[in-house]
Amino acid sequence: MAVIHTIISPTPTHTPFTGGSDQERLTRGAARGVTTYFDSTASNWPATGAGDNRSLSISISLDRDYAYVMTDCSAAFLKINTSQNSMGAVGFMEIGIPVPGGTDYAYSPMISHADRQDSAGSTAISGIQARDYNVQYPIIDASTPSIMVFQAEDIPRYMLYPFDNTNNTVDINCVFSEAAEQEAAQTVRFAARFIQYDISQAYDWRVQSPTLTR
Repeated sequence: MAVIHTIISPTPTHTPFTGGSDQERLTRGAARGVTTYFDSTASNWPATGAGDNRSLSISISLDRDYAYVMTDCSAAFLKINTSQNSMGAVGFMEIGIPVPGGTDYAYSPMISHADRQDSAGSTAISGIQARDYNVQYPIIDASTPSIMVFQAEDIPRYMLYPFDNTNNTVDINCVFSEAAEQEAAQTVRFAARFIQYDISQAYDWRVQSPTLTR
């Protein structure tokens, strides 16, 4: 048995924010804009050979000249229906943050909540247990895809930026693996959204501190 690994590198799209003068934006600790990483090619997650499993990595390297706050991250898996209407996978997000002397890592689960449970409190599909966040959708017709959507939960809300110098960058990997062998090919759509700040703003108390009221 082998594990077949596939890598997807989403394309970034940046939208700058407007409004106010540069001085006003600096004074208020305003963000520069929003950067979205989207896999617009609808990459294919190939089927495996007999008895094989597979894994998928969706890799992002943030622009090292800026700081970011992640707002959301999701992935959708589409499969044209065959005689089976089950889809099963587990996923997580790994964030590699440069620190003096190395890299620290933060993790967040990528979860697709089960859509039904039996009387025993489980949602087994072809031996894949509910704890693996499997999802099953009914077959409508042979040309309609089943869709399984993963959403990142407990996303780190703190600033992501290269702490020691601008030669480093923040790397983000969303990793998925099948809990069943010999699954059919699937189409993958991915999106992650980040609010972008100047590096200097990442050290500004206006950005890093909560807003207090009295």
